[in-house]
Amino acid sequence: MRYNPFRDYDKYGCLKVPLAFYLGLAFLLRSYVIWVIALSYRQDTGGLLSLFYPSRSEFTMALLVGAPALIVAVIVSLRRVGMPQLAEKAWHNIRLVMATVALAQLGYLLSIGRLSLHNLKHIFVTYPVIAELVALLLVTGYCVFNRRFIDATREFPQAPEQA
Repeated sequence: MRYNPFRDYDKYGCLKVPLAFYLGLAFLLRSYVIWVIALSYRQDTGGLLSLFYPSRSEFTMALLVGAPALIVAVIVSLRRVGMPQLAEKAWHNIRLVMATVALAQLGYLLSIGRLSLHNLKHIFVTYPVIAELVALLLVTGYCVFNRRFIDATREFPQAPEQA
């Protein structure tokens, strides 16, 4: 038996979504998380945002690139009993969507030139960018190769049959 029947399944008999999935989704939604934190910080909202995103256009692009991750969050919230067939099909394809979002963010990171040969000379400038690059690769690898996440996306909660 691969999973613990008492701990790893919900009340409908479906495998619970692993915590690492939620951490990866939070990482993909990091621009939105920073935005919400900055909005809740009443003293200097713009100052907190400028700490992470120096220009307004960079922040806007980060929100646009992270927008598909919001779709993943909506799909996760629709995973419950009694939802339409569309929600079930979306849940079965969530690994592909999440891996595509991570690769799109990786492509954006490389396209804006944060990681270049010139910047590699200055390790303190590129260290956070390299950490972001590695994290995006880890999220992509997790979506493609993690067995538990693959098994969890194959199941969708169904209402128990009435006898």
